Amino acid sequence: MFRILVSNTRGIVLHQLKYAETSVVAKVYTELYGLQSYLINNVYSKKAKIKPNILQPLTLLDMEVYHKEKGGLQRLKYATAINPASKLQTDINKMSLSIFLAEVLYRSIQEEERNPKLFEFLLAVIELLDKTEDKISNFHLVFMVQLSGHLGFIPSMQPSAKHCFFNKRDGIFETIKPNHRDWMDQKSTTIFNELLSRSFSDNMELKITSDQRFNMIEHLIAYYKLHLDKMPEIKSHKVLQAVMN
Repeated sequence: MFRILVSNTRGIVLHQLKYAETSVVAKVYTELYGLQSYLINNVYSKKAKIKPNILQPLTLLDMEVYHKEKGGLQRLKYATAINPASKLQTDINKMSLSIFLAEVLYRSIQEEERNPKLFEFLLAVIELLDKTEDKISNFHLVFMVQLSGHLGFIPSMQPSAKHCFFNKRDGIFETIKPNHRDWMDQKSTTIFNELLSRSFSDNMELKITSDQRFNMIEHLIAYYKLHLDKMPEIKSHKVLQAVMN
């Protein structure tokens, strides 16, 4: 006999999938239980307690959940948006960026266990993205680099990577081109090394072209796929690039 706990936890919406006519299954990264799937019934009905507008990517929720210790599909008793006036749901650039960041998280987080440091990192990222008035063209690049540290495969920054190639397979900088195809050219390697030292607040100090930015996100996605077992394809970066341009 397995136990069902009724708990209060904060959660970050990453993805939702329609289930039957009026229900959805939402992927939520929670403070107490890590990544969980929640069945939410009658979300599209007029009397719904949980409205679909609070299930947008990166919405921060205050939740009351029925948690089954054996895992599987969970149930959500109640949820409300902690910041209903968030610009992540109204600003087109921030909306597009939120969709991409949420997809990266949804595709890359593979554990159903709590990770307080990762959750606090994501809270800080969401708050900064919501409040910033600065340009955010490189925000997603800094995010993917810093997230790789929480996932366990961030490389060490080099004093200089000007004449190096980054070996994505082994996660190291090399002066000789690797004898396989999983590497960054010298210009991309220099940009990547710069990203390793950047914070979100100074992301725009890195001066790169639109083509270099798109090339770097392709490199980072490939790097993730090499280090995360069976990571599905990420698609939303192409839409993000079009909006950012």
